[in-house]
Amino acid sequence: MNKIKTKIINFIQDNCLALYNKLFSSKYIIKGKCKKCGNCCRNILFSTDKGYIKDEKLFLDLQKKFRYYRNFKISGKIKDKQDFQNGALTFECKYINKNNRCRIYFFRPDFCKKYPKISSDLIYSGVKMLDNCGYYYEIDKKFEQYLK
Repeated sequence: MNKIKTKIINFIQDNCLALYNKLFSSKYIIKGKCKKCGNCCRNILFSTDKGYIKDEKLFLDLQKKFRYYRNFKISGKIKDKQDFQNGALTFECKYINKNNRCRIYFFRPDFCKKYPKISSDLIYSGVKMLDNCGYYYEIDKKFEQYLK
């Protein structure tokens, strides 16, 4: 019974925090431009509703279930990072060539087309752009400006 109560309390707290962030946090805008370094195609993190993918078997199951995941292969594992990322698998696109060009650019997945747009929840939780990426996030308005 205590486990269920704890899960319910955590669920309520998480959703209240998410709602608070959406209503009262500053908004972010994307700035910069692509440097064509290929890092975004070689250092991808995928997550499910349970967090980042940390298990190879789970990824293989996702590949069977969703065609989209078949575009990627496991390239490594994160070590010594923040707790929520530690142990997460990293992925690389199968279609990036040695010159950092996409071999299926016009048919690339939506995930790639939308990059670097990510949810503000990830930004609030501490996710940052890759090192040396030409894109960066900037606060659109400070909290005090919303109060005016």
